[in-house]
Amino acid sequence: MATNWKNVNNWHWVNKNCLNWTQNYFEKELVGLEAEKDGHKVKITSLDECTGDVDLNQRKGKIITIYDVAIKLSWEGTTSDGTTGNGKIFIPEVAHDTDPEDYVFDISVNADSNEKQPLRDTIKKKLTPLICKKFEAFAKDLIKEHGSDVYIAKDEMGTAAPTRGAEHVAKEKTSINRSQPSTTTTPTTSSKTEKGSKVNTTTLEDTVEFQTSAHELYETLLDTQRVCAWTRGPAKISKEKGSKFELFNGNVRGELLETVPDKKIVQSWRLQSWPEGHYSTVTMTLDQGNDSVQLHVKQTGVPIGEEELTERNWSGYYWRSIKQTFGFGAVF
Repeated sequence: MATNWKNVNNWHWVNKNCLNWTQNYFEKELVGLEAEKDGHKVKITSLDECTGDVDLNQRKGKIITIYDVAIKLSWEGTTSDGTTGNGKIFIPEVAHDTDPEDYVFDISVNADSNEKQPLRDTIKKKLTPLICKKFEAFAKDLIKEHGSDVYIAKDEMGTAAPTRGAEHVAKEKTSINRSQPSTTTTPTTSSKTEKGSKVNTTTLEDTVEFQTSAHELYETLLDTQRVCAWTRGPAKISKEKGSKFELFNGNVRGELLETVPDKKIVQSWRLQSWPEGHYSTVTMTLDQGNDSVQLHVKQTGVPIGEEELTERNWSGYYWRSIKQTFGFGAVF
């Protein structure tokens, strides 16, 4: 019976670091780019730096790009009257979740003067749009070049062995099995959704230990890049009070209501499968010990009938994944 040893059924998380390829890619695509405006000409002459993280990932059959790099370029140019100039272009963030209009270009001119201003204007108005087009094509080219290293087409798999321990996953109800649940449930209450319909709810409480500091755990729960790592995909989240967050392709979403750095996080929180407009309130309290941190979680307003699913999502997709990704303790 044939199986694919790399990743049966494309089920497991597979990751490939593509930073070296990225450096060569941008050197090839950006160096030599030229632009002209009113007789003023500019050209990129070298890629000086390309630093950061570039990962191509596959999770349950879906290929995901996660990258965040900073790029520094050198340029030279000549104005219409023959004045020459050169300098640098620094782009501090080229990331998988950066919109084209949000790219920042820091343009410097060596021995700057009024005579060289047309060169800066030409870069800003004519050259940077060309650079943006290269950035927009990057993710697609990354997948095209390296996708086969993390994903196996069905017709190349042969007959795959059955996946062990995997339960049926509905579109809006993703979950992982949990052994020996420690969550406690309090008596039923009721609340109203944003549209006024009544929802019977309950409260869940749990305590999880992580072998790290309160500061590191706090950052892991709210820092965008760290959250992208343990959720294994794009994530929208920030530390700003009142900011909205969205994880797991929109299956988990809410708002950051309150924070006390390294000590407390309060969020409104919902699963996509819950009644429309209904949010629970999650309070996470971080208790620093000698060599570990206890995370106390209290979640009020969980719809009756959604307790088990909610517990499995916390256990599997939050705590288990964080420990696996960052090595913050034993995983069961």
